[in-house]
Amino acid sequence: MQDEKDAVTLTEEEQYREFKRIKRMDEAKASVLKIECDCLSPYTDKTSLKETCKTADTLAIGAIIVFPNYVKACVNALGKDPQVSLIAAVSYPFGEETTEVKAAAVKRAVKDGVDEVEVCAPTAFLRDGNLAYFKKECKKIKKAAKNSAVRVTLDCSILNEKELYKAAVTAADAGINCLRLNGADGETVAKIKAAVKGKCLIKAEKADSATSFAALCTMGADTVSCTQALNLAQYILKQAESE
Repeated sequence: MQDEKDAVTLTEEEQYREFKRIKRMDEAKASVLKIECDCLSPYTDKTSLKETCKTADTLAIGAIIVFPNYVKACVNALGKDPQVSLIAAVSYPFGEETTEVKAAAVKRAVKDGVDEVEVCAPTAFLRDGNLAYFKKECKKIKKAAKNSAVRVTLDCSILNEKELYKAAVTAADAGINCLRLNGADGETVAKIKAAVKGKCLIKAEKADSATSFAALCTMGADTVSCTQALNLAQYILKQAESE
């Protein structure tokens, strides 16, 4: 009789441990979905990108960000029904091209198969306070993207707090889906998150560890771009499995 009770208790303990493990893994997978692999290096090549695509898809991270000329290669590498999104970075890093050139690049990227486009804002115009130009550009880019989501990149290392705030609110009001805040710390992420009032998502960048990644998410980042995204995702999943 006692053996039967012990067997029941052991089974319950095993079930509880499995429940906890599944919960940890679900939380880890949710965190991994917030990770985006930034492949915007001048040293990036098609061979390495193909491997990155395969690994990123297996890990089910949030997205891969590439230059427009690599979109087709990545679409082919990911194949049908990938688990990871593909994003094209247009006019990187300072947004110096004209709106017409950006719109043409967006149209081409969408035609080539991207899920979203990430377009750098015209930094010089924002520093001059020309928000009317920026607002028109946001609307033209959204039109060029058709049904694909549009992100706008703001350079927080160049724009001062007032310029950044106005640009973020203008983009959010123009219907931009997400703001990528290059060079932003956690405090800046939190301030811009509050400023846009839920009208768009916020993306931070350059988390170099699980700790910094978690900190940026806590401060309001919906996604975080990392150059070591695959290693970070593998670490988070492994930790959840081993606990």
